[in-house]
Amino acid sequence: MIFEQLSLGNMKNFCYLFADSQSHEGFVVDPGFDHVKIMEAVKRLKINLTRIIFTHHHFDHINAANPVKAQSGAEIICHRETAPLLHGAASYDRLIDDGYTFKVGGRKVVCIHTPGHAPGAICLLVDDKWLVSGDTLFINDCGRADLDGSDPQKLFDSLQRLKTLPDHLIVCSGHNYGPAATRTLGEEKRLNPTMNARSLEEFCKLP
Repeated sequence: MIFEQLSLGNMKNFCYLFADSQSHEGFVVDPGFDHVKIMEAVKRLKINLTRIIFTHHHFDHINAANPVKAQSGAEIICHRETAPLLHGAASYDRLIDDGYTFKVGGRKVVCIHTPGHAPGAICLLVDDKWLVSGDTLFINDCGRADLDGSDPQKLFDSLQRLKTLPDHLIVCSGHNYGPAATRTLGEEKRLNPTMNARSLEEFCKLP
């Protein structure tokens, strides 16, 4: 499978491109900045871009979506709780729920609702190899739960849910905030303090 991690903008954002290596059908996750660089990568990798996916509604994850859509014809997909929070900053074509599954070529992608940082936050399980975690899970940390619409209990519960996934998954987070660009979920389970909190109280006391 084709995979590319793009570092874009001035907020250390990561944007992701995935495509089936046979059909070259693909999708982009969180096009927050610089649609020109995104489309240059799409052309370089010969990707037939059919989907644009938001992990959540914050502007730094959606701002380049409309121009990418205009140039590619891809449909924009987000969780139904994300849609009312876009406020015109980006459009959408398809609203999804927890467990929504699609295929690119023969590769399966499963959308997991992981609220907490944002009400409509999702993670993507891609081809049983990558976990695109948006701002739910960072390398060695997690997203903030003190923003408008955030919920510490829901974020704690979402991290507990992610802990049930296989260790071999490669965590692809929404920002380059950690000691590495990616790490396995098994490493996060061992090393990430937010995944090792045993209770909500302990979780909320983390710096």
